[in-house]
Amino acid sequence: MTPRPLLIVGDVQGDVDRLREALQPYPEDDVDTIFLGDFFQGGEPGAAGGAASARLARARRNSRSVIGNHDLFLLVVLERSRGVAGTLEWRARDGGSIEDVWLSRRGDWADLRAVADDGDLEAWLRSLPFMYLLEDGTLVQHTDDDRYADLGGTVDEVNAQEQSWLAKPGGVLTALRYTIGRHAFDDEARLDEYLRHFGARRLVHGHTPHFAAQPVALHGGRVMGFDGRFSRYWSRGSGDESGPIGATVALLPPVTGT
Repeated sequence: MTPRPLLIVGDVQGDVDRLREALQPYPEDDVDTIFLGDFFQGGEPGAAGGAASARLARARRNSRSVIGNHDLFLLVVLERSRGVAGTLEWRARDGGSIEDVWLSRRGDWADLRAVADDGDLEAWLRSLPFMYLLEDGTLVQHTDDDRYADLGGTVDEVNAQEQSWLAKPGGVLTALRYTIGRHAFDDEARLDEYLRHFGARRLVHGHTPHFAAQPVALHGGRVMGFDGRFSRYWSRGSGDESGPIGATVALLPPVTGT
């Protein structure tokens, strides 16, 4: 049987209506789909578009997802709202609360309530791994950072460590700290070392916005970024509009080279 094409969906950030539009050309039984995380933070205020986006991804056939920093951020705020130890003492560098930071980055109380009221959705979010290694040697993760290598020598070891954190009260805050970094793979030597570490041939990520009309490929296509500024509601400077759908949602080309 011929494998289905692989559709990559980068950072949705709450724009569920645009996500539905983006997926229309790709029926769920015609493609495999991988969501790169960051379902939350950046949607229409008060609309709980992040929770709706996560539910869509969870229900879509032939799909899987990794977890992003904004997804973990919501879980941290959710745990703090429940008085969970391990999150209560965290404050921003300026002394503000984590809730202040979350709201300043387009956190949505409606999303928080939606996840708090949907135990199955929260459990699904907590089950999402940091990374996948596909059969063609493609490593898939949310961040363009190499800190996951500190957690283990294999993808399974990294995900086992992450899952152990997400299963413990307050552990989401520890996991969040591993999903913040950017631009590690602008340095080709760091990319080479990271791919060798996990036995991979290329890396696909979201997390760091780009301004191109399609996913950005660096170093001969050995690293590809799929965060094309998808959400129409993310707060940006004057004239800085969202990117085209195809910059975030696109079929993954075959691996080339050695």
